[in-house]
Amino acid sequence: MPTKRLNSHLKKKELETLKVLLSAEQERLEKSFQDKSFDEEEVANSIKDEVDSANDQILLSQNQRFTKRDFFYYKKVKKALEFIDDEEYGMCQDCGESISFARLKARPTSEMCINCKEEAEREEQQNYYKRQSKSLTSDLSFTSV
Repeated sequence: MPTKRLNSHLKKKELETLKVLLSAEQERLEKSFQDKSFDEEEVANSIKDEVDSANDQILLSQNQRFTKRDFFYYKKVKKALEFIDDEEYGMCQDCGESISFARLKARPTSEMCINCKEEAEREEQQNYYKRQSKSLTSDLSFTSV
């Protein structure tokens, strides 16, 4: 008896469309990482006065924050591409139900169906202290230590 593909709710053409979107996003992020590394070297090697140097440090700090965010997203894109290859793509990680093509097209790295995601966001909003984001999988603490 043939085994049922987990992502069988997606048509072959839909799956191919999503794979193309994810691959393009992966390429864009990789190019962005290369471009940013050249920019950082240029800032580090330039000679400037104190004000320009301080401004460069602020911009560099912002760039690093954005790069960290992009790298997190890059890992999600790679994971989604692996799920496509493993035929696990498009399945909610919480309830196991299928994620609609419309949602995946809007957010190809989605790991939760819209119902589970909305519920997770409601829970996150209700618990002000020691918030935990299911997307970030880390604590978002608003209390001072």
